[in-house]
Amino acid sequence: MRPKGFLSISKITLADGTEISTQQAIQYGWISPVPGRHAGWDLARHEVPLGTNLWVDQGRQLAAFCMGFRSPIADYTIAKFGVGTGSRAPNVADVALESPIVLASTASVVAPINGIDFLSPFVMRVSYTVAAGDANGNLITERGLFSGNNTLLARHVTSAGINKTSDFSPTLTWRLRF
Repeated sequence: MRPKGFLSISKITLADGTEISTQQAIQYGWISPVPGRHAGWDLARHEVPLGTNLWVDQGRQLAAFCMGFRSPIADYTIAKFGVGTGSRAPNVADVALESPIVLASTASVVAPINGIDFLSPFVMRVSYTVAAGDANGNLITERGLFSGNNTLLARHVTSAGINKTSDFSPTLTWRLRF
């Protein structure tokens, strides 16, 4: 049995630090909601759904390592995210994003997540923000969650991407259900 996940955009912050509604970001053409079913994922009204993800095999392996307290545990927990422009459907054998974008804020294809909280006994929520200076001029269509040792855990691809400019920083929320 493979864990399930769902991704949404939960907040938009302008370059000057002002927050705007996700509906305004849709009107500006920065983000596009993905139509379809998202019932049962406890989305807030302001969240823009992006769809489900795929836990890759190496992500499932690292989850098992966490439960067994394999050392160092920080190598196996969700700690980073990455974004890209790839369009290939996720596959359980994926080990990387198809077309990762180097993020200016870290000079790497991964950056630290904002944090993790737990919505219910079986659901964790991971949030991360693509900084104003990151991925500009790209249509972000793929996203990944990575462990502390940069192992890809889960991958999401959609044709409705984020038209990233330096005008805004999207905060994304990734729910994972076990």
